[in-house]
Amino acid sequence: MNKTRGTQARTRGRTVSPARRGMAAWLLAVPLCVCAPVRLVSQETVGNSPEHSPYHDIVFHQSLTLFAGRWAGNAGAAGVGALPGLALGGRLAVRLSGPVDFWLTFGQASSSRRTIIADTAVTHTDSARWGPNLHMPLVLGDLALALNLTGDKTWHGLAPYVGAGLGIVAATSRVLDPGGFQVGTNFAIIPTIGTRFFLSDALALRLEVRDYLFRYQYPFAYFDTLNLRFAGPPPRKAVLPLGTSDRQWANNLTLWAGVAYVFTF
Repeated sequence: MNKTRGTQARTRGRTVSPARRGMAAWLLAVPLCVCAPVRLVSQETVGNSPEHSPYHDIVFHQSLTLFAGRWAGNAGAAGVGALPGLALGGRLAVRLSGPVDFWLTFGQASSSRRTIIADTAVTHTDSARWGPNLHMPLVLGDLALALNLTGDKTWHGLAPYVGAGLGIVAATSRVLDPGGFQVGTNFAIIPTIGTRFFLSDALALRLEVRDYLFRYQYPFAYFDTLNLRFAGPPPRKAVLPLGTSDRQWANNLTLWAGVAYVFTF
């Protein structure tokens, strides 16, 4: 009984970061997405004639997709990270085998970020901390592998997939706030889930959700009142409380919708 209570007490005191919850959700979603289409493929009846079958071959091996979408952004614990904005991009995909594609994806997100001011004439309230938003376009790029869940076929025109990639998220603006923070260039882990809907052998619509998971690193000044660098009356509240980690993994979900032209070299 005492052992059980001790375990419960330890569990109550344990916190789970949003980034870990996001990764757990992706790890749960992928097996579900994989199993359902595979079961559908296995249930295809041998006696169906090709013209009545819900499955049709994907006859071309490469595709070029143009995207538009929404960068959801994640300002992070300090509130100074990348904010939501319009995203545009493109992708070259090459089939490596029946169910596996290789992707080269590139794009740009029209993001912005809040800045911290160091005006010694303002008060120490939270509202007086923030300056104007700084326009901060982000360059996105990654290499990825994708698993087509219906193999080299479509099911009623649909070709769902899951993927995972490694890439970068790089801010084009290098302006520092008084605390010394900038988004900079970040290594990103990018899980993806989506589907294509084929309008013809050579043309498809694509809809997908991606998560650009990368890490912010906060300067030490964020844990002080900033008076170490900017003298003034009276001390202002620290950006982050003492005891907070100076590193944070942030989920940045992005919704893409696009048109794919499918072809073979």
